[in-house]
Amino acid sequence: MPARAWAVCLGLIALLFVAVVGLDAWQTRQGESSLFGLSWGRPERAASRPARPSPAPPPPAEPGIARMALVIEGFGARQDLYDQAASLDRPLALAVLPELPLSERIARDAARAGLEVLVEVPMEPYRYPEMDPGPGAVLLSMSRDEVIVATTRHLATMPGAMGVIGHMGSRFTEDREHMRALLEPVRARGLVFVDGMASNLSVADDVARALGVRSARRQVRVDAGRGEAAAREALEEAARVAERRGEAVVVVGGHPLTIRLLKEYIPRWEGRGIRLVPVSRLAR
Repeated sequence: MPARAWAVCLGLIALLFVAVVGLDAWQTRQGESSLFGLSWGRPERAASRPARPSPAPPPPAEPGIARMALVIEGFGARQDLYDQAASLDRPLALAVLPELPLSERIARDAARAGLEVLVEVPMEPYRYPEMDPGPGAVLLSMSRDEVIVATTRHLATMPGAMGVIGHMGSRFTEDREHMRALLEPVRARGLVFVDGMASNLSVADDVARALGVRSARRQVRVDAGRGEAAAREALEEAARVAERRGEAVVVVGGHPLTIRLLKEYIPRWEGRGIRLVPVSRLAR
């Protein structure tokens, strides 16, 4: 046989071999068995791949230990008030109002000091505009997109914040659609929401949970505006609630009186076995 004919035959055999090997590799990658017993880089079956870990849930409460989360609100205008709160040297959460002269600096300093920072978003209360929640408030007259834009703007001013709480908002927090719009940027950033319960009819916590946002609901509020005797009674109630329920979220109005009282009451609570924890630890 001429040499040229041998070369053609050998070429055809080589092409056939390559085709068979290629077909075997392709079938193997589709999950079929290899004719040659080779894996050909077959990918692992989906069932054998390790599942992506989900975010860790909050640690469970220790048996017999009552936990209390303190949220002090109203920061952004007074440096001395922040200094007093930071001097408590406990795992507090500070709620900072946006668009005030010291808001960004206090939020930054608090985060660096290891405190949790909440953006205190102004929300429409009943008797608005007589009751003014402050600059940048979200209102029921706003569209869904306007609420999202306003909330996103507030969150952008405090990039170190780990969550959101409302300022006033007794009327706003009763409206499901507006709360859903406000919580969409919160969910997108993986932040925590604290329902300050400005209204007993607030749906904010329910909407947050339905959206998959980790949320905590306030049990006790301490307001300096009602006077020292009422503030003391609220602080006593906070301890009773924490001991009865095993945990409590307490929102404290930022004021020299309430911070002075906290310096007195925190050691008492700790002496009763109540442990102060960050509010994120009580968010579900």
